[in-house]
Amino acid sequence: MPYILVEDFRGGLDTRRSNVTALPGTLVSIKNAHVTRGGEIEKRPAFVPLSTLPANTTGLAAANGQIYVFGHEAESAVTFPSDTPANVNYVRLEHPTSSVALTKVLATDFFNGQVYAAAQFADGRIYHYYNAVRITDWFDGRARAKIQITGGTVGGTAATGSFTMSAGTANPGDNIRTITVNSVSLISTAVAHTGNNATTATNVANAINAATTTPNYTASASGAVITITSVTVGIAVNGFAVAVQTDGAAGVSSITNMSGGVDNAITNITVNGINIIPSQVPWSASNSATASLVADAINDFNSAPEYEATATGADVNIISKASGTSFNNYAIVVSVAGNVTTAFSPTSQNYLDGGATDSSINGYTPGSFVRPVKTKMYALSDSLLHFSGTNDPTEWNDGSAGAGFINLSNNASGSEDLQAIANYFDNIAVFAQQAIQIWFVSANENLNQQVQVLSNTGTMAPQSVVEFGDNDVFYLSVSGVRSLRARDSSNAAFVGDIGNPIDETVIDAINADTASGTEAQGILDPRTGRYLLSIGGTVFVFSYFPSSKVSAWSTYEPGFAIDNWAYDASQILCRSGNGLYSLGGENGNTYDNATVEVQMPFLDASTPATSKDFTGIDVTCTNQWDVLAATDPADITILEQIATVNRTTYGLGRVSMAGYSTHIAPKFTCTQAGAAKLGNVVVHYEGSEAS
Repeated sequence: MPYILVEDFRGGLDTRRSNVTALPGTLVSIKNAHVTRGGEIEKRPAFVPLSTLPANTTGLAAANGQIYVFGHEAESAVTFPSDTPANVNYVRLEHPTSSVALTKVLATDFFNGQVYAAAQFADGRIYHYYNAVRITDWFDGRARAKIQITGGTVGGTAATGSFTMSAGTANPGDNIRTITVNSVSLISTAVAHTGNNATTATNVANAINAATTTPNYTASASGAVITITSVTVGIAVNGFAVAVQTDGAAGVSSITNMSGGVDNAITNITVNGINIIPSQVPWSASNSATASLVADAINDFNSAPEYEATATGADVNIISKASGTSFNNYAIVVSVAGNVTTAFSPTSQNYLDGGATDSSINGYTPGSFVRPVKTKMYALSDSLLHFSGTNDPTEWNDGSAGAGFINLSNNASGSEDLQAIANYFDNIAVFAQQAIQIWFVSANENLNQQVQVLSNTGTMAPQSVVEFGDNDVFYLSVSGVRSLRARDSSNAAFVGDIGNPIDETVIDAINADTASGTEAQGILDPRTGRYLLSIGGTVFVFSYFPSSKVSAWSTYEPGFAIDNWAYDASQILCRSGNGLYSLGGENGNTYDNATVEVQMPFLDASTPATSKDFTGIDVTCTNQWDVLAATDPADITILEQIATVNRTTYGLGRVSMAGYSTHIAPKFTCTQAGAAKLGNVVVHYEGSEAS
């Protein structure tokens, strides 16, 4: 009896083909599992809760068996639960004004065994710290102001238009034949005039209300006046033309087009008379959510001069892109519509303030990404690649002890907003959003030189950039997951498309929530060699074992979004909110009862036009699996449960089934606690006739 053998799953998740044409060994979905070095499917380890961290801490870093979290308050004000592991350490990063809260740890790394951190505070300022001491060589001289979103609701006011019934008789043929708004007909049939303008107006309003259009409208009558109201609120309908056609002696007058629609929104923000948002920002969900949208709008808009913004709760910090006193006293005007309200904080400061210069230090904005390379600490700030003094991460003054900077925008276009640094062979790769520059850097800054430029690629997610050995770098780009690797023995870099099988899914996730894309977090698990990339609540897992010809993507669904990854030399750690978790525990072999889902594509035994009697399935597995199958090539979601298996079925008699189709798509789920594997699958069938 013939059968279809799926020998392994080394192709992993692959969204490039339809589920009818996908190759055997690839998968339509694989959740809470990964592919092993042998091409088998293995359940993911558990996300083991280690502790609930204090709410006045943020961030996560680890090295040499120690774990670090951060906050701005004194250590005496930070209380850890009794179950917190003993190797968790608190690092205070104190703002010059100690009451200003730490809101985000932008980047951390280690220099000489001590934590180096770039941190952002509630006022939008960024400071650098080494061994918990603020580095005063960095100077943030940008002018700034704060606005608060103090009120609002989703929605707005609907636009209205009107006309008046002015003439007509009850004679046949006196009709209101058509009523349109923006060429959309609002009545399905003509409305006869009754001989009375007021009763006719009521009939017209009823006819409009009885019809459903796209967009939709309602109507009301007051005497002879008919008022048309848009069901869609806001400004979109403003200006739509109202047109009425009549027959016979029927007549209308005083036609007014649609107007008065208002969105509950921040309609504009200007600084010194210059717009700093491209269009209005509707109030959304909450004051804090709206503040985040306003900050995003400012950051995405190119004004002249440029401004940037951060959001902390309902506060928006507006910050000049450049340092200096020239921005001080620039007036800020916030325009709103509907029921949105805003305020300045402090209330009297409706202007930028705090811009300054200091001739004794570099005066450049502290960067948001840091990385140690060859006896120096490197940092990125706008288009500048800064480097510290040799063996001194606290010295950043240009020309002092080997410190300095390179303006990478003078070396390649697209490098105006640098994002991340990674080691690449004996060089470094510096990532912008639309360019990657390869540089040779040295303790002797006079030897620094550009090696290569790769245009039209880069990253918007600094923490997605992860080194894989010394010759490969994985990163998230706007086109999906990419890798920077050597083309040949020359070590010249080129961009590999390692994420090609899942790029559509990744791009959809980024488009659905831009913030989840820019905040994507990546790490390489040294224990397994897997690249883990968290975007929102999904972890994309890349199992790459070239000697076994395994290059397979899968997904984990931990049930929460991951804010930070870290590795403490024995276990992969992650933080979500105030939760601290270990992936698999210290030994990496702790499992839970997370549901594993494996959906295979349709199999056709290389005879897609031939109908088959499917008679049974054999499977190699451990733990308990539910076996289901779809046999309608037009709908893979229509599944029939076949059996539940808890061991390898070969030699025990196949799992019998009855199905008649040209194709079959097996699906396997495991809901049991403990480790689980799925090795290979055989589908038995009897041949029939060509369809």
